[in-house]
Amino acid sequence: MSRKKTNLVFLGGGLKSRLIFGEASEYFDFVALVDPTAAGGDGASEMDLPLYASLRDALNDHRVDGVIVCTTARETIAASRAAIACQVPTLVIPSKGTSLDASQDLVTEAKKASVPLLVGNQRRFHPSVVAAKEFINSGGIGTIIAVQSTSWFPKSEAKLSDIHWASRQGHIPILNDLIDDLDVLRYLLGEVLEISGITTSLLGGNSVPSSLGCLLKFESEVICTLNASDKVVSQANWYVTAGESEKYSKTGQSCLWIGGTEGTLSIPDLAFWSYGNTEASWDSRLQVEKIQSNASVGSVVAELFDFEYVIQGKKTPVCSGEDALSSIRLVETLYDRLS
Repeated sequence: MSRKKTNLVFLGGGLKSRLIFGEASEYFDFVALVDPTAAGGDGASEMDLPLYASLRDALNDHRVDGVIVCTTARETIAASRAAIACQVPTLVIPSKGTSLDASQDLVTEAKKASVPLLVGNQRRFHPSVVAAKEFINSGGIGTIIAVQSTSWFPKSEAKLSDIHWASRQGHIPILNDLIDDLDVLRYLLGEVLEISGITTSLLGGNSVPSSLGCLLKFESEVICTLNASDKVVSQANWYVTAGESEKYSKTGQSCLWIGGTEGTLSIPDLAFWSYGNTEASWDSRLQVEKIQSNASVGSVVAELFDFEYVIQGKKTPVCSGEDALSSIRLVETLYDRLS
């Protein structure tokens, strides 16, 4: 028996919606695009979808099970509120730069309206993260003790100058790129009890920090060190290790290491280093095995299946609005510590 496809509407016709459409149209029915801007016409044409200026107009013509908000950061909150006002389950594909206060208000509105609000923190759905979560929960790593996360990737001055918040006095651009790293750490390890950090502008001539060191203590007593820089040329960052986009190199390396009493798991390559059945001692022989991922689809499709199951009332979301809010708060707390 074939599965009945869920009807979804895009709010925003830019690159994000087109990428989702390209990967997920085999599994879901995208029935309309809502976007009054010039990008809407281009997106509707490329995806062959009817174009509407408002969500209510689209709802008048189509059965809609859920809305995917794919707008720019400036439009995300307003578009999400429009979906909630129409009582339609909403998946927000986040944009960097959305404020904590506005996000909090949105979560409160959705809760009062009893409308499911999900946030597309897509890294949680990457096959390696899903497999790591399962392996951790099974006790494969043993008692987790220490974690190391590295995010080194160079951004040119021209790239930074194109970002409106990058050169603002007192701003720390690296932090905006770290929200996904911090969110995955929360997802795998639980809530953070303490966080601190230090920055440096080593290259000089610019008050904007070029590197950051962060120390996190989780409620489980796990200690994590996170080191990030947007100036270091390296194979160790999510973009080039995860292989999610063809525009990045794929190094086959890892950028996250989770160490416990049974061994250390690296992500995303899923190499698990241990002493096997021998006594754990520094002078024993280490061995490595690959943890297998059971994922049959990529992170984009997996994220939409999660949305579908929430719409159907079959499960709670992998990342609810409130959960995503906790990651934003963590970034804001780190920013305060560094200011």
